[in-house]
Amino acid sequence: MKEAWKKYLLIALVVVLILIVTATILRPRAYGIPIENQVYRLPKALFKRYDTRSLDKIEQVVIHHSATESGSPESYALYHIHNNGWPGIGYHYVISKAGKIVQTQRLKTVSYHTSGQNTRSVGICLTGNYDTQSPPTVQLDSCVKLIKYLEDKLGRPLAIAGHNEYGTKSCPGSKVNVNLIQQRVKGLIA
Repeated sequence: MKEAWKKYLLIALVVVLILIVTATILRPRAYGIPIENQVYRLPKALFKRYDTRSLDKIEQVVIHHSATESGSPESYALYHIHNNGWPGIGYHYVISKAGKIVQTQRLKTVSYHTSGQNTRSVGICLTGNYDTQSPPTVQLDSCVKLIKYLEDKLGRPLAIAGHNEYGTKSCPGSKVNVNLIQQRVKGLIA
């Protein structure tokens, strides 16, 4: 009886180890940078839900900044829920100053990040206030790689815009050169 118990325990441990290794290897990567999925871990409003769309509706990426020196996907989600009355975080991805990419909404989710553009766009937030300083190179590199990854995943080129192109906000900040990001995604410059 004890031998059978040990055998089952060993099998269970091997299965768990295989699952952990598989999850690590199969984690989505944006041109070598892992994408951490926090979609189901972030706070959400109790009685509100975002609409969904088919992926063929996505035509563009809109770049934002947090307009804060620091922050996390969780803090942005709480702000969007409690201050804006939204169902959850408004961005699909958040990129830290260190270049870490976090997925915060499914691509099928029509989240609120750019009025009039939500049904056709993916929102990417760069953590930082880029009206006062330039974003770190590693953060911009991750942004370019993420957009290339999204274009590969969706099978088509995407338009790239700053949030300020659709309103009076300075977002993604006066120090973010969206044209440079566009050129890097297209491979026109390194």
